[in-house]
Amino acid sequence: MKTIFITGISSGIGKATAVAFLNRGDCVIGTVRDENSVTDLKEKYKKQFFILKIDLKNFDAISNIDQFLIQNKINHIDVLINNAGIAIAAPFQYQNFLEVSEIINLNVLSLMKVTQVLIPYVQKSIDGRVINISSVSGINGTPFLAVYCAAKYAVEGFSEALRRELHLLKIKVIIVGPGSIQTPIWDKGFEKIKSLYDSTPFKKSFQKFISFAMNEKQNALPANDVVKDILHASLSQNPKIRYAPVPRPFRNKILPLFFTKKMQDRIYFKSLGL
Repeated sequence: MKTIFITGISSGIGKATAVAFLNRGDCVIGTVRDENSVTDLKEKYKKQFFILKIDLKNFDAISNIDQFLIQNKINHIDVLINNAGIAIAAPFQYQNFLEVSEIINLNVLSLMKVTQVLIPYVQKSIDGRVINISSVSGINGTPFLAVYCAAKYAVEGFSEALRRELHLLKIKVIIVGPGSIQTPIWDKGFEKIKSLYDSTPFKKSFQKFISFAMNEKQNALPANDVVKDILHASLSQNPKIRYAPVPRPFRNKILPLFFTKKMQDRIYFKSLGL
């Protein structure tokens, strides 16, 4: 039985990952903002499932996670999975800077703070691992997702450096960077902003982007396809450094390798009216 710590298990990839480990008989500690979102899991898995209600944008609260672990007699963590995150689309010129701050704080700074606090627990594992959930947006820039891309690029760079640094402590650091996935992050990020920028020069382009995003939602991978890679990253004796589960892999992963950045730019310009 392994002890798994997962941030953001209310829905999507986080919840699906928690269920996968619970079904294996592992102990799962999951962070949520709303305990009601995982009532079904608590009723089913009882003593092997620990709920930590926390606002991950509160760094002082993150510093106190170890008190929760001590109270529940959890003395080590085999796998830390940094999953929590948000995506809010906007033309950057007009984006509310509070949104910018929220995205960076949750997707980057809280991830780093959780990792810093929990490294001593991961170090106590025989085969400790840190898995950071990134995105295809961490290796490519998508118009109207500038801040989200910036956050995921930061996660990529942080993970790359940390992988080499924590080799001294025999801790593996792994990136899982999915493409479009069927999770509520789409609804949370796009539904409420469809007409928000209609008074700006980006009106038509942003509407095209929203239509593209909604189409991607229809073609997105199920969350369980990402969970398979997370399980492999967590349990394999020889995990990859980076996993990249994406829908339509030839179109989304292989074909872009043959295009220069300028060629990719022209595709964006034409498809989004930029």
